[in-house]
Amino acid sequence: MKSHLAALIVALATVTVPIPAHAQMTPEAAAALQRAIAIEREEPVTSVPLIPHMGKYAFRASLDGIERQFVFDTGSPTMISRELAEELGLEVIGTNTGRDANGREITTQIAVIDRLTIGGVTFRSVPVLITDFGIADPDRCFFDGGVIGSEIFPGSVWHIDAGRQMLQIAGSLEELPDLETKADAIVARLHDSGYPHAPVFDYAIEGFEDRGLFDTGNSDTIVLFDRIADDARVKSAMIAGTVREGRGSHGVSAAGLGANTDLLRFEIEGIRLSGAELGRHSGTTRSAPPSLIGLGILDTYDVTLDYPGTRIILHPRDRPRSVSSEPGYALMASDAEVRVVQLFDASAAQLAGLELGDRVVAIDGRELSADDTGCETIQWLTESRLAQSARQLTVLRDGRRVEIDVASRRPQ
Repeated sequence: MKSHLAALIVALATVTVPIPAHAQMTPEAAAALQRAIAIEREEPVTSVPLIPHMGKYAFRASLDGIERQFVFDTGSPTMISRELAEELGLEVIGTNTGRDANGREITTQIAVIDRLTIGGVTFRSVPVLITDFGIADPDRCFFDGGVIGSEIFPGSVWHIDAGRQMLQIAGSLEELPDLETKADAIVARLHDSGYPHAPVFDYAIEGFEDRGLFDTGNSDTIVLFDRIADDARVKSAMIAGTVREGRGSHGVSAAGLGANTDLLRFEIEGIRLSGAELGRHSGTTRSAPPSLIGLGILDTYDVTLDYPGTRIILHPRDRPRSVSSEPGYALMASDAEVRVVQLFDASAAQLAGLELGDRVVAIDGRELSADDTGCETIQWLTESRLAQSARQLTVLRDGRRVEIDVASRRPQ
């Protein structure tokens, strides 16, 4: 593997980019962020394939005629790589400083794309943030063109069909008639407070009320801001016997790897959107607000973001995807090594002797050598979901190899 910081494994947000906090902008940049984006449609509904990509979804799109693959991140503004911005010859019109998923400040440049085209729909004069993805993805294992986010959402209906792995974009919900007939859908108000127009909704847990974000940039299902998770009403909704404390990093975000901190995993029920319960789902916490419904919800629901109707709609899937159990640990490739970056108390892995920070040199007999290609190793780790399926990890401690049976069950 090449020496670089790669991707967190096991349902962690590989990269979550910032919603602006404050900025140094020219009047031109400020106007670009506030200006309504014009939309040109070749057909009433356009459909594009969603490409599973290292624990996220991506799709093909073109910027001013140059096509790339982009991660689809509903919780982010559109961000493109510095290399793509140079290829496009974009003019920088200002800078923005925001915070990433780990609460760290990150500064990006602002430019405007004339044409952003997804399938048969083109968005005109789209503001984009230009960033250096080298901190989180130096060899471009995760990013090609960058991230397409939420500033292009107003004026359209965005339907994410996870079962068919398809994204549909329409001008109104009436143009997607099959969705209107689903009586078992959960419908909640969609709030739009301005750029970057992220999908924000109201939710309640056992009398506690708050606003959350639908964020496909986070692979988990329910992610609570840790201060909210401490509320007695919220704690009462966590299923007895499922709460697991741990230690480690929340993941790699735009400004780099988050510091080790206390972690919490649980199953929770009683979350309501407009009075309708979501059912029982796995949850975790994060150190920065807001709370999220993440990409994992697509295992159970298809999601429609109806911006013209100011609604977020969750449609129960006909065939929910089976969800594998949490392994109690997470791995990350970094500096030509794979290390344990999360470990939960009383998990099979911890009881078998795995330790936070352990260097993993083999998984189920497959050696992880320094000669491996970085992107191939990262893809193998993420897309094979090895942490869920691995039975044995070989770690290196004090110069000797130690075999750990991470699939063993807790002694009775």
